[in-house]
Amino acid sequence: MLTALLLGAGASRELGMPLREELNAEILAWLNPTSLRKINLAWRARGFGHPDRVIDDLVRVLESGHFDYEALLGEWEEQYIAGAGGARGASYHGLYAWLAQVVSLALYRRQVSHRDTFQDGLPYFAGIVPLVRDNAPLWVFSLNHDVLVECLAAHFGIPVSCGFSSRTISLPCRRSPGTIVAALQASVLGETELANAGLAFFPPGTSGINLLKIRGALDVFAFGEGHDLLKLQPADQTFDAIIDALQIANEGLLDPGLSPDPLSVTNQIPYIDQNDERQVLRRTLLASAVRLTDPYPQLMQRRFLEYFRANLDQIDRLVAIGCAMGDADVNEIIQDWLASSNHRQLEIVAPRVQEFPACFGPMASQITLTPSSTTTYLERFV
Repeated sequence: MLTALLLGAGASRELGMPLREELNAEILAWLNPTSLRKINLAWRARGFGHPDRVIDDLVRVLESGHFDYEALLGEWEEQYIAGAGGARGASYHGLYAWLAQVVSLALYRRQVSHRDTFQDGLPYFAGIVPLVRDNAPLWVFSLNHDVLVECLAAHFGIPVSCGFSSRTISLPCRRSPGTIVAALQASVLGETELANAGLAFFPPGTSGINLLKIRGALDVFAFGEGHDLLKLQPADQTFDAIIDALQIANEGLLDPGLSPDPLSVTNQIPYIDQNDERQVLRRTLLASAVRLTDPYPQLMQRRFLEYFRANLDQIDRLVAIGCAMGDADVNEIIQDWLASSNHRQLEIVAPRVQEFPACFGPMASQITLTPSSTTTYLERFV
């Protein structure tokens, strides 16, 4: 029986990464109606402000007592895609990209600032080793944006493939204009490869981890025309090198001379390439504010979901660890997977799990609920 893992925010919680409600609280600690209006006044003074009616929409959410950044981003995305149009539509998308950047940077800072906690906690995930041994390869589908799986693979010496090709590009780091002091390497996944099911995962029988990050990641960026992806490639397969690559991308590539006003760049990292031409890396955590009429981010998301669907069909047992099971698009795929064979099993692992989504009701006999933390659950395989 082949087993795969589906990882949610709870899978990384013991290493210091936040749950959604914790990230909501972190944002609300400084974002309130007064601070938002002050921020917008500063934006307007520099030519980046938004209409009062758009700001008022966000204020109502902040005052409602039900702030949830994921729900809000989804609502704004739907409003823009539905054709809000004009300046108001652009403002919704601009605020969407701004909040996406806030979330992305909050997760990045947490990943880097909890570096020691992360490293010290990795040995307690040793149960991943026998899972890799018994499932060749072990599929890991991640809804998270962190680099937990890459760090685990490095710690335990496990090969990992994220589907990117062997092609690489070099991202130069400059101390001053024209002076390259270092270079960061990155693997490439082209638009054509993604569209034609050309992801280079390990084939059956290979010992290692096939990692599919369904929602984008801190170490994955869109580049060029925005339809190709790159994944940061650490200098070597160690924990320190993985975190260093994140820091270099976020702090070592950015050239302040390219964007004198930081408000002119949202959810992107501008840099000068090896040909001395201006380029940007677009964070894939959520959509960027550039190319507002470009539907590709949504198309890219759908393609990763279809990869999830296709590769889940190879699996007999899916263990969802630390997942709230609140993503309708992911649940639909799991529901179809369970319904297609009564031999398939879903196990939901979380410390306080008591029930599963109602949509899974017809397949209740195929579902197991396991109240457990991530590391305690993995201990059973050691």
